Amino acid sequence: MPFITARARRAAAVALVAALPALAVPAVAGAGPGKHPKPLHATLLGAFAFGACPGDAPAGALCLHDRLSGAIKGIGPVHGEFDVAIDAARTGPDNVAPIAKRGSFTTADGDRLDMVASGTFDFTASVASYTYTITGGSGRFRAASGTGRWLVPAPSIFDPATGTGTGDEVLDGTLLREH
Repeated sequence: MPFITARARRAAAVALVAALPALAVPAVAGAGPGKHPKPLHATLLGAFAFGACPGDAPAGALCLHDRLSGAIKGIGPVHGEFDVAIDAARTGPDNVAPIAKRGSFTTADGDRLDMVASGTFDFTASVASYTYTITGGSGRFRAASGTGRWLVPAPSIFDPATGTGTGDEVLDGTLLREH
C-alpha cells in the first residue's frame, strides 16, 4: 500500500472542497442535460370565489377557486385555474395561517403548466405569500420544473356578501424545460 503524505491528503481535500460547489449547482438548480433555466415573471389578474373545500383540505379550512388571466413573460397569454385552501384552524397568534394552492396555467395553444404552492395567509393584511413549484404539465411543459415566489396582495375588489373578489397576483422565479 503506497504511503500518502499529510501534504498530499491536504491537497486532495482542498481540491475536493473546491470542486463541490461546481458539482452541486446543477443538482440544486435542477438543470440537467437538455434543461435550460429561464426567468418566470408575471403580474396576472386573479378572480376568486370562496366555496366548498375539496375532500383532502384540512378540517376547518377556508377554500376558494382562483381564476387567473394575463401573460407570463416568455410563455405568452395564459389562463389559470387553481384551488386554494387556507388552514384557518392553524391560525397563529399573529393572525397568520398556512395556505396551499394547486392547479394549472393553460397557454393559447393548449399546453398546460402544472404548479403547487404553499405559504402563509395574513388575515390582518389579506395577503398570501407562497413558494411555488412547477410539477410538469403537457406539451412543451411535459418535463418542466422550477420554483419561485408567488405574492397575492390584498384584493383590489372584495364583496364579503358573495365571497368574491379580484386583484393582482405576482409570480417571480424560474422555469426549466427540455429543449
